[in-house]
Amino acid sequence: MFKNYFKIALRTLVKNKGYAFINILGLAIGIAGATLLLTFVKDEVSFDKFHTKSERIVRPLTIQTNLEEPRYYGSNPMIYATTLAEEVPEVETQVTFYRYGGQINFTLNGENYTERDFYFVTEDFFKVFDFKLLKGDKETAISEPKSVMISQSKAIGLFGTDDVIGETLETQGGNVKITAVMEDIPDNSHFFADLLFTELLPAQFMERIQNSWTDFNSTSYLLLRPGTKVEDFEAKAQAVALERMPENFAQMVRFEMQALEDIHFNSAHIESDIARFKSDKTYSTVFIFIAVFLVLIAAVNYMNLATSKAVFRAKEIGIRKVVGAVRKQLIFQFLTESLIIAFVALLISIGLTDLTMPFFNDLTGRNYEFSWATLLTYSDTLLLITLAIGLLSGIYPALFMTNFKPVAVLKGEQVKGGSFNVRKALVVFQFVLSTVLMISTFVVSNQMSYIKERNLGFDKENLLVIDINNGDVRPVFKTMKNEFAQIPGVESVAVASRIPGEWKNISRVGVNMYNSAGAPTDSTEVYYMSFDPTMLSTFGLSLAEGEFFGGNDASDSTKILLNQAAVKEFGLENPVGKQIELQVSEGKGKYTVIGVFEDFNFQSLHAEIEPLIVGAWNNRASVIDYFILKVNGNTSEVIEQARAVHAKFDRRTVMEYHFLDTMLETYYESEQQASVIFKVGAGLSIFIACLGLFGLASFTVERRVKELGIRKVLGASEWRLFYMLSSSFSKQVLVAFIMACPIAYYVMQSWLANFQYRVGLGVGAFAIAGLATLLIAIITVSYRSIKAANSNPVNSLRSE
Repeated sequence: MFKNYFKIALRTLVKNKGYAFINILGLAIGIAGATLLLTFVKDEVSFDKFHTKSERIVRPLTIQTNLEEPRYYGSNPMIYATTLAEEVPEVETQVTFYRYGGQINFTLNGENYTERDFYFVTEDFFKVFDFKLLKGDKETAISEPKSVMISQSKAIGLFGTDDVIGETLETQGGNVKITAVMEDIPDNSHFFADLLFTELLPAQFMERIQNSWTDFNSTSYLLLRPGTKVEDFEAKAQAVALERMPENFAQMVRFEMQALEDIHFNSAHIESDIARFKSDKTYSTVFIFIAVFLVLIAAVNYMNLATSKAVFRAKEIGIRKVVGAVRKQLIFQFLTESLIIAFVALLISIGLTDLTMPFFNDLTGRNYEFSWATLLTYSDTLLLITLAIGLLSGIYPALFMTNFKPVAVLKGEQVKGGSFNVRKALVVFQFVLSTVLMISTFVVSNQMSYIKERNLGFDKENLLVIDINNGDVRPVFKTMKNEFAQIPGVESVAVASRIPGEWKNISRVGVNMYNSAGAPTDSTEVYYMSFDPTMLSTFGLSLAEGEFFGGNDASDSTKILLNQAAVKEFGLENPVGKQIELQVSEGKGKYTVIGVFEDFNFQSLHAEIEPLIVGAWNNRASVIDYFILKVNGNTSEVIEQARAVHAKFDRRTVMEYHFLDTMLETYYESEQQASVIFKVGAGLSIFIACLGLFGLASFTVERRVKELGIRKVLGASEWRLFYMLSSSFSKQVLVAFIMACPIAYYVMQSWLANFQYRVGLGVGAFAIAGLATLLIAIITVSYRSIKAANSNPVNSLRSE
């Protein structure tokens, strides 16, 4: 029986090639788009879950509570984790990551290398995590002092092979032996490293790291015993901290436990965090909705076209019923037809997915592999989407068409191609979804353009930022700076501890406030940067009042500038000349305010401008960390000559550099990805909807061909016939636009709330999206409408 259903379905599709083509193409695009989006979502929700004990792993978060708004840090004292592992029975074991400085420098075969993807780890690493070793023994890989595990890709990059056990790297701490080769850490791990070292620092540093309750430069992971309630354990852990920490620290910090599986989606507010990917669950939700939209729009196409075509299959259904077919059999036949179409679309979608996967990888920054070898990993997603589409799109037409009365059909009574109101509602539904995506696309694009074009309060263009990775450079930085300035194409050179638009953590300093009588009134922490005298011109910063550093090192070291937000925060009137006490690592010190910056966005546009203090390059609060070159010329030549200058003064590290405008874009990577996905999703949804609209218009014309011929004979103009055929579809698109506007407004208002500086939700984006959708719909149906209006009525009336 099934064989007959299959044969009948295939004959029907072959007979109606245009109908089959429109349905299959729409479904194939829907399946391919949904597969790509759901692959991303599936990867997002899988973060850190590949560890077999992931549900039992937590990490301590440090929360600074002595501020108006608490600050969260993904770090803790190492001794806190070791004490919990030794004294609290709920902890099975722990591993701690730590490092000092942002990079490690090493020499191999006489060539210098700088690595930022590294950590020092304690020896229970493999008792907590399930990372794979390709070479070496987990029991001994990190038990030896001065040893390192290396990733496979890094080993091949450095040595040309992964057979590197026993090789050595020369570091400042001595020669380090490679004891293991790791499989590259998966992309769905929140942290990443190419090199994992055992103890390498001098003994006095290690003693401080291991035993200090006030050194918060480590990140620990605790493996809890099965059945442990995190809330109860957290209370015990906090009690241990209160008992052991110095009183002044115990009063200003507390600890919380964050589940390993929560890190990826719930760490945007956490500073000093080793998580390399921090995502927003909102985007995964949006991508799921877009995937569902594509599937629904494609399914609605099938429903509309199938019910419209019912008028041409009425006699077939009537005869089948007369010769004994029951409704259940007919429903099964029509579902078979829809499933065949869905599975043919599936095969085509595999090719489309394969073609578009490289583009999708570039967009998301991931490395998804789609090939015959990996097809099985996608099979569950593909089959689920295909079955859902086949059943969803086929069930309504099957129920509708099998409801025909055979007597009425065989008498020749008129059979409608489905309820007009139902088909109209389905078209409206399609275009509501498409229009929501279209409006969202315009709003997101406008926000991204606003971010790129907004005046940040400084000049971000053509700034080459060179890291200072060797402490030996700092004493001679002025000589090095002068040589950078001699490079043709370099307009100016400055140095700073941190820079406007900083992508790393910006340090803070304590500020103590006093009243006119000299009594302390308040204390707070604010962001802090150190500049040299040429930073003002190099970055194009503006002073609201006062002056900048004059170049006298001794005098400048006791002076500071504030931004306008800091002046407001401190409640200062006429701030120039006032003295402010800063609490730095070497103790308290009073500094004179010599100027006020006009506010500039020294962080991303997600955050409002916060108070900032700027000190001189030699202020005790921090040390310089960057050279900044203002470039006006051939950037590649400038970089090569800058390398020569760098090598002259720093023989231990390679030159690490970035262009500031490029680094600023990293703030908005997820938004840029969302912008492109919205555009692609809107384009695909409109295309699929218009495929259905074209098919629907074709069948409408086919069903009304004699009516059109009679109207034309009776004097109806071609324009009148075109208007009659296209106006109903245009009205449905307009209704869809009206319904889509409040939905899109709510969605985009919520999304824009993530930015402190944002575009308004004016009528422009809504009007453009509505007109664009309407115009596309009219163009879609106009071909069939114009062709019908221009046809010769003799041909349509000849059979009468």
